[in-house]
Formats: sequence, structure tokens, C-alpha cells
Amino acid sequence: MVATVSTGLFLVAGETVTSLEQSSEQERVETAFVELSQQMSTASSNADVLQSMDLEVGNDGAIVKKETGNITVSSDALDDDINLTIGTIEYEGEDGTILAYQAGSVFRETGNETRVLSSPPIYYERTTETLTLPVVTVSGEQDLGTGSVGISHEETETFRESSVVENESVTITVQSEYYRGWESYFEQQAGDTVVRNIDHDTQTVEVQVGYLSVDEAFEDGIVVSENFDDFDNADVEDGTVREGAMPELDPIIEEMIDDHEDDDSLPTTDGTIAGNKTYFEDEITIDSEDELVVDTSAGNTTIIADGNTSIEGELVADPGGTDHELRMYTTGHFDIEGGNISVTDGNAGQLQLYGTSDTHVGIGPGKSSFHGTIYAPRDEPWGDTENEVFHQGQCSEQVCMQSNVDFTGALIASSANVHSASVNFEYDDELENNDIDLYPETYSLPPQLTYLNVAHHEVNIDNRGR
Repeated sequence: MVATVSTGLFLVAGETVTSLEQSSEQERVETAFVELSQQMSTASSNADVLQSMDLEVGNDGAIVKKETGNITVSSDALDDDINLTIGTIEYEGEDGTILAYQAGSVFRETGNETRVLSSPPIYYERTTETLTLPVVTVSGEQDLGTGSVGISHEETETFRESSVVENESVTITVQSEYYRGWESYFEQQAGDTVVRNIDHDTQTVEVQVGYLSVDEAFEDGIVVSENFDDFDNADVEDGTVREGAMPELDPIIEEMIDDHEDDDSLPTTDGTIAGNKTYFEDEITIDSEDELVVDTSAGNTTIIADGNTSIEGELVADPGGTDHELRMYTTGHFDIEGGNISVTDGNAGQLQLYGTSDTHVGIGPGKSSFHGTIYAPRDEPWGDTENEVFHQGQCSEQVCMQSNVDFTGALIASSANVHSASVNFEYDDELENNDIDLYPETYSLPPQLTYLNVAHHEVNIDNRGR
């Protein structure tokens, strides 16, 4: 009995020592790979100096693999896609854990889980509106052993003819065995919404940087940058929901407030008012028994509210057979509870509601209808912020709809929650042919992304003295 127990303790102790040794070696290799990524980056920008370092890769060493994947950069602003090959330096531990240097990043992969140990040098400079994408790849294929290695710059290819992408989004597609690590990196840096597609079969992740084209704003029924929640299987027309980011209108609306705060106020909220002008209000309230008809037959009409808009009655845009539009801008919230918003003998593009990135929209509860467009996107995540105008207290999205709501048109926001099966949402097909301006031509938004700085660096690494 004593011998058996002693042997068991010996075996456990032996396994523990082995496990500690493996763990210690892996930690040393991780540290070495992170330093390696820094040295590779330095070498990529300095062709005259040979970099050197002591590389710890255990007894089995590491492998340099050339052309193990590629990064493709595409945009409507580019004549041709930019295709960049990438190589990998890999170390595999005895427990199957893989450490990989790839295109400036370091990943640790265990089974189906990939962790980012060192981020690639991809960054966005807000002040210059520049996306910089330096891709470092390794040349040659060889084995690396523990000891001193030399790192030298081979060549750099730049793409200066593709530098200006003003007002266009950029798609970055990474095809790599470590695509899960790239997915994790982009989600950590810019949020879930930048990741547009993941293909496990081809080991590909596709991300989009920058806004969608403004021309695309109303080509889909619902565009959200964060999430859409069809809570109770509401009647939402197939193919109408899309993920994407649109520019915030905050600076435009604030500027409009400053320019028009001395304009005429609405003469009434229960009756017909003349169009072809701009009205200004601190807040707008249309009571349940009221009907405000805006006669836009003489020209486009703008209503600006430096505060909340509440509609329990009816708001009607009457273009009288013309293509004129009613535009409403607010710094506050839209609360449509039991109200009806519509266009007489027209399409959804002729009644447009615009809010800031902090605008909350509530439609319902109670029988409500909306025929028009709502535009209130947000750059930052909405998170779990409770919707302030949705009276049920059960919605934490920017736009909330519940209970006997008929919505025809289009919606652009950070997030939306269609909260009950009695909601009917349909895209107005006539919006596909509409040339809607989000704001008067006297105003302009600064572009989110103007310049694209892409370079492909080839760096060589060798065991020194071999």
C-alpha cells in the first residue's frame, strides 16, 4: 500500500514539474514573440540598420512560412483592390498551443480559441482622417532556433495612387489560418459592427471601416450600426435589415439651431400651415385631438426643434402632387405614442425625421402609424441605455416600437427593437429612386475617412552565424 501511494505521488509530482516547465517555456516564447513583432516593425521602416535580438523558441524552434494568407483592401474610391500577401512565424508547444507572428500581430491559438497577444500596427488618426495600414510580411522559408537572430528590411511597396478615399468606406478582408484572432482584434478596436462577414470554410474575416455612402442611406428598410432585436417575431419585411454606419448629424443640427433660432414659430399644431419656409420651436407637441397639416406644395419645408417632439395626434405632409419634402430636425427625442405621421399622395421620402446621436425614438404603445424616414445614427455604441420615451420601460435600444404599429419607409439608427408581433414594418420601394439630401446644401459634414495609407513591407529573419 505504501509503495503504491508513493509511486502515485511521484507520478503526480513529475507531471506537475513537466507542466510547469512547459508553462514557463511558453511564457518565455510569448515574451519573445511580442518583442519580435516590435523588432519587425522597426526593421520595416529602416532599410539601413540590421536589427538583432535573442529569440526564445524552445528546443523545437519555430518555422518561417511565406505567403500563408493575404489582406485585401477595397473601396468604391479605389480603381483596383489592393492585395497584400502575408507570411507567418509559428511556434508550437508540446501541448498543441500555437504562437504565431503575422503581419505585425502576435496570436496564441489553443484549439478553436485565438487570443491577441500583440495588436497589428493598424490605426486611425482622427485629426488627419487617415487610416494607416502597414502590412509586414516575412520572406523566405526556414527553421529558427533559440538564439540570436538578424532582422533586415528587404523591400517596401506603397500605394500612393490609392491614398484618397474621401466620403467612402474601406473594406479590409483578411484570409488567414488565424482569422479568429483578426476578428477578435477588430472587435476589440472598433466594436462588433465593423465585422461584416466571417467565412469559416475559407478562414476569412471581412471588416468595414468608415461610413456607408450617404447615397445608400435609404436603400434598405432598416440600417443599424449596433443591433436589431426582433423580439416577438414582428412582421418585418424580409431583406430590409442591414448592418452599417452612417454619419452623425450632430454638428449639422447644432449649426442649424444657431442659424434659425430667430425664425418664425409654428402658427398652430392643429390646422394647416404654409410650407416653403423654415419654422423653429423649442419643443413640439401635437396632442391626441390635433392634426397638423404642412402644405409643401409650394416648396420644401423645414421644422427645427431644439428639444423633444411628441406626437399623439396627426402630422401630415401634403405635397399636393409635387415632389417637395417636409424635413424635421431635433436635438431631443421623438415620441410617437398613438400618433399618426403620413404623406398625402406621396412616398416616404417626402417626410423625413432627423435626430442627433443622442435622440431616443419611441413608436407606440397604442395604435400608431408612420410613413416616412427616420435618420439618427450614432458612432459610439448605444449599450444598455434605456430608451427614455418608450413608456413600458422594457427597451434599451435607440429606437423602440411596440403594439399595433404600422411603419412604412426607412430607418437609420444605432439600434432598434421591434417589441411585439403586432408591429408591421415595410420598406417603401419608391425610396430606391429618391435622391434625398440629409441636410440643406449650405451645410457640410466633415468626412470620417479621407486618406488611406497602405504599405507592404517585406522583412527577412535569419539565425545569425548559420
